[in-house]
Amino acid sequence: MTLIATSKYLEFKSTKSPSGSPWFYVRRTNDTNKHDSAVVITTLIKKENGYDFLLFNTNRPPLNAENKAEFCVESPAGLIGDIDKNEEIIECAIKELKEEAGFIDSQMFLELTNCSTSSGLSSETLSFVTAIVDKKDLKSKPINDGGIIVERFLIDSNKITNYILNLDTKKYSLATATVTGIFFALERIKKLTK
Repeated sequence: MTLIATSKYLEFKSTKSPSGSPWFYVRRTNDTNKHDSAVVITTLIKKENGYDFLLFNTNRPPLNAENKAEFCVESPAGLIGDIDKNEEIIECAIKELKEEAGFIDSQMFLELTNCSTSSGLSSETLSFVTAIVDKKDLKSKPINDGGIIVERFLIDSNKITNYILNLDTKKYSLATATVTGIFFALERIKKLTK
């Protein structure tokens, strides 16, 4: 494997494909064999008669630069171990939920680990966590993230499928990790309401 270029959070590398030709890919610099690159925190906010999904409209430079979408619809997420190399998945999820949404107290469920984001492009893998919070647990203002999160909004869990299916894909890109997390969260709701 050959390192071609590096930045604070990414490495551009080359290795050999099964046929022996060069294969180029990116790697997260925080990635280790002990934990995934990032955690996606699908957040359910408890209400009297069910749950709302917390979602973000984000301003992602790669999507904007390539004219793919004006915004990306995403869940809270973050890099695991980008500051503390010994950070655990749930510890990172708690930190990111506080930073990006202002929630302090939450019930966390680790749903799945080692999920590839784009196996032909990147070695990045994700862990999926479902967080359940109560609106009254909103304890702080989210941290300013430099303009990436443009809007935070709620969608009723009973309307989430309809929301996804009717999304204006000319204006919005939908993060695949968010869709995956929604699947796990809907399954978690079924378990909790049995």
